[in-house]
Amino acid sequence: MLGILSMAMRRFARLFASSSLRRFAAISSVGALALLASAKDAHASGYLTARYGSDQGTPATPNPYAVYFNPAAMGGTKGTQVVVDISLVLRQASYVRDTTALSPSNPSALQDGSYVASNTGKGTMLNLLALPYIGATTDLGTKSFRLGGAFYIPYGGMAKWDKQTETAGVPGSVNGAQRWHNISGTILAMHTTLAASYTIEPLDLSIGANFSGVFHTVSTVRARNVDDSDNTVDPNGRIAEGRSYLTAQGLNATASGGLYFEPKALHRKLKLGLSYTAPPGFGETRMSGTLTQQLGTSPAGDNQNIDFLQSYPDIIRFGAAYRLSQKWEVKGDFEYVRWGLFKKQCVVLSGGNCDVNEDGSPINDVASKQIVLNLKRDWQDAIGARLGPSYYLNDDVELFGSLGFTTSAVPKSTIDASTIDSFRLYAAIGAKFEVSQHLSLAASYNHIFFMPVNNIGESSFARNKVPSRSPGADGKYSSQIGMLNVNATIKF
Repeated sequence: MLGILSMAMRRFARLFASSSLRRFAAISSVGALALLASAKDAHASGYLTARYGSDQGTPATPNPYAVYFNPAAMGGTKGTQVVVDISLVLRQASYVRDTTALSPSNPSALQDGSYVASNTGKGTMLNLLALPYIGATTDLGTKSFRLGGAFYIPYGGMAKWDKQTETAGVPGSVNGAQRWHNISGTILAMHTTLAASYTIEPLDLSIGANFSGVFHTVSTVRARNVDDSDNTVDPNGRIAEGRSYLTAQGLNATASGGLYFEPKALHRKLKLGLSYTAPPGFGETRMSGTLTQQLGTSPAGDNQNIDFLQSYPDIIRFGAAYRLSQKWEVKGDFEYVRWGLFKKQCVVLSGGNCDVNEDGSPINDVASKQIVLNLKRDWQDAIGARLGPSYYLNDDVELFGSLGFTTSAVPKSTIDASTIDSFRLYAAIGAKFEVSQHLSLAASYNHIFFMPVNNIGESSFARNKVPSRSPGADGKYSSQIGMLNVNATIKF
């Protein structure tokens, strides 16, 4: 085994020096820069964006998407393959803030027509984003060993809400009634991954693992007051509404492992894949950055050094594919995402910790001085499933489609304009063309429909204790996503 590994690494080094993989590295860099450029425009995507390759990306499909979905499935690949994948995502969302969300520091403000009008009503957004996946696998000329690498963004949330007609006397209202939770924002976790697999030939079983460096970045703009209310003016009639701008970055790691089974006894008609992906940072992640706030009529304060803390989920995936005949194959996959680990998003002074009680209040005076803002999330675990057929017109053309669903990770009590989620329905239809022995192209349209959410009277934010208090987010939420996925696979 050590001899094989040594030979494989030497061959991989020679292969990496070849012009083909140099080109792949260049493409990866361009893809990363393009994504970063689009991030500045704060477009939109779902929080878990891993739909690479549409129905071609599953834990039981041997191709370069396996670097992420299940590194063991690389055991079913041959030669060297490079995939360049891009998804054009158009997201529409709306939030109608209800009067039950109003959170003034003085209840008498509820009789102020300008206050009510500027803090209720419909906010909308229509955002466009391009999401890349660039990956490669190679067998290094060996029978059982595979190496792979990829760049992708499995977790990401980006949004820029439309401006509204300004309510007279309330200049901040131009940013919409949802501004107390989001005006524009970006949260991305960019992965650069190296993966390996080894096939145990007598068992028709491949085992695999990957390791990823993860670059996190967050930037967000929201309305905020010194007392965490949604007051628009103070008791003296002066503007009370302010703005908060946060930006932070961090670097950590994650890993995953899996199994892939393709029995020769069934003439390789059956493919099974199982994988586990650890959370980025293997727990709580910490991003370091700055917070700038302009509260009321006071001038903008100096940049405050802060840390942004949150936890991502781990994921279990299972996939299966069975070739019913020469013309038909059926594919399905299932995922369990432990979003229950995502309890809060916390902003603390640089180097501080977010030690809070169940109700969101600091556990002691030390914690109170360290915590700038704590947003309770209390998300819940989610599951998803997908099933669909492939029909092979001939050896060169595959038509595919699928239907699927995922359950909501976000409870009604903590949903807001920055975390719109609900029970989702998925539909996909597409085709893959083997242009030549060395090139295949695929395209698909994928639609994601979010069931409407009505949480009037259920938002917990305004009832939380400082520093977890935030203006109420009661109202009606809707969203849908249309995604055009195109990809090219080069084989040599």
